[in-house]
Order: sequence, then C-alpha cells, then structure tokens
Amino acid sequence: MELKEKVERYFEIEKSALEKIHISVPEDSYLYGIAKDHLDMVMNYYNDARYFYNKNDLINAFASLNYSYGWIDSAIRIGLFDGDSDHRLFTHFR
Repeated sequence: MELKEKVERYFEIEKSALEKIHISVPEDSYLYGIAKDHLDMVMNYYNDARYFYNKNDLINAFASLNYSYGWIDSAIRIGLFDGDSDHRLFTHFR
C-alpha cells in the first residue's frame, strides 16, 4: 500500500474512533480535567496530521495520526474515555 493510501486509511479509522469516544469520568471529578487534556492532545495531533497531509508531508501526517491514536487508546485503557467496548477500534483490558 502506498503511503498516501495508508495515511488516508488511518484518517478514516481515526474519524470512526473520534465519532465513538466520549469522556467517561464525571465532570465534577479531578479526572475530568485530565480527560479534557487528553482529548485536547488527541485533537492537536489530529489537526497536525491534517496540516501535514495538506502540505503533502505524508511522513509527519502518519506520525501525527499515530500519536493521536495513541492518546485515544491510552485514555480508554485507563478509563478516561469510553469507546463503547469496541475492540476493533480500541485496545481494552480483558
């Protein structure tokens, strides 16, 4: 698979993930601020990926997508985000 096709595929996967995730801790808890920070990091890296893609910098777009998704998976694993138990999109403890 060509790098451009792979990056586009990862954008599609992450779009599906972003539509599914939500913060799972109560808004009045200390962890809510941490969850918001995680979500900000997800979106910052995702937006970086879009920026790099639009500049045809596919290596950095791919790297940014992977960082973004890593933040999603880490937040799900520690319980800050809920991904509706989707084991296809997210890494969960069993």
